[in-house]
Amino acid sequence: METVLVTGANRGIGYALVKALVDSDFRVLAGCRDLENSVGLKKLESSGSIQILELDVSSDESVEAAARKAPDRIDIIVNNAGLMPERGNESIAEIDFNHLRSAFEVNVLGAARVIRSFLPRLRRSNRPRILNVSSGLGSIAERDSSTYYAYAVSKAALNMLTRSTAFEFAPEGITVVAISPGWVRTDMGGEEADISPEESAAALVEAIRKIGPNLSGKFLDRFGQTGKYVW
Repeated sequence: METVLVTGANRGIGYALVKALVDSDFRVLAGCRDLENSVGLKKLESSGSIQILELDVSSDESVEAAARKAPDRIDIIVNNAGLMPERGNESIAEIDFNHLRSAFEVNVLGAARVIRSFLPRLRRSNRPRILNVSSGLGSIAERDSSTYYAYAVSKAALNMLTRSTAFEFAPEGITVVAISPGWVRTDMGGEEADISPEESAAALVEAIRKIGPNLSGKFLDRFGQTGKYVW
């Protein structure tokens, strides 16, 4: 049985993914910052399906402490924790730099912290994979608006982190991809989005199953396929 770490696991895509992974016979480490509002995860933990890790990706100390509580071997990391601090159109003259800082702290540095702290455990896997949950809004080639400055810029940086770590870890056989979950009906995605969290999670589980070194460094859709998204 493979072990998967999912960050941002207490709601939205993360929570749906945890449930889908459990149903697909994965062992799940559910990382979340807010344990008080994690009733669903606590029910799963009480049934023995998952292990909850208190994990705030914006804190070095929190991520390192969570790694110490994790099993000796992890097979898959899903860097799902994310933040969209602003809504709608902005101009560079009006941008709130606190939004930009917080987006980078969670969406970029958070993923880097998790990879760094859990890497020794990932290296013990026979088939290690890292999935960084990105977005089409992070595509530089397809950028055609000034919406969501902080979110889009941080996801573009996450994509570069993905490419860089893919090259670094290639000699070790560690697969690293950026993957878009689609436009999902969550607090972040909004009610107008195309698909439910459950639909996104079901596709992501299948992608997790099939992703291998041949896809490392790629930007994938939720089905684990190339072609829809460009850097």
